[in-house]
Formats: sequence, C-alpha cells, structure tokens
Amino acid sequence: MSSCDCPECVSACKNDPGRLIPEDLPVIANFLNLTVEELIISHLVKIPCKQNEEVLSLAPAKIKGKRFIARPGTIAPSYYTKEKGRCIFLDETDLCTIHSVKPFECSAYMGCKHTFLGKPYKDKQVEDFFFNKWKKYKF
Repeated sequence: MSSCDCPECVSACKNDPGRLIPEDLPVIANFLNLTVEELIISHLVKIPCKQNEEVLSLAPAKIKGKRFIARPGTIAPSYYTKEKGRCIFLDETDLCTIHSVKPFECSAYMGCKHTFLGKPYKDKQVEDFFFNKWKKYKF
C-alpha cells in the first residue's frame, strides 16, 4: 500500500481520523511507550460498527477546538462519526506524530482517489471489513 499526504488525504486527519485494526494496538502502544490498555484509555475511542452496534472498533479520539468530541477510553456517541474533529495524533502543523506506525485505515484510505485498499471506497465493504476485524473482541 502506498500512502499520500496531499491536502485531500490529510483532510481526513483533520476531520475524521481512520480506525484501527487489532494488530495496530501493540505497535502504536510500543511506539508511544504505553501498554495497550493505556493507549486505549488515553488516545482512542470505541466506535460501534454499523453492521452490529454491539461490536466495537477503536479509532483515534477527535478534538474539536480544545475539547474531545468523545473522551478517550469511552464509547463514542452515535453522532461521533459524522462530527468533524482533528485526530489526536495530528500536531499543530498538520503532521502525524505516529506516522511511522500509523493506523491501518490511514494507510488503506486515499482521500484524493477515494479508495480503500486500492479499490473504490464503498461504505458497506469498508464497514464489513472492520466488523470482521473486530467481531471477536470485547472491551
């Protein structure tokens, strides 16, 4: 997978950061010198999968102004995915502070081409992908 840092792709970081897959957790936690549990509590929110509201995925917390839209470590409210906010990992100069270990969706999505894993972005296929990644995990 190639990644892009053009304005359209960085726009996602400024408005709706990508979700993680389970394999991202230990990599990012290690990079930040945290345990996985500390990473979840301090940087991530739990988002219900649209396919099944009882299955949760994890995503970077979003900041709007100086406040979190949902506090890290909590289950995000239903409006969370539609609410615009900056990724907790994006610095004030719009650079990713964890770019070398960025979450899966940040690598898989290209906003300028509107693709996911190199294929045209389709909501249902993307939701199915994340549902299948997270369906066996309980938080």
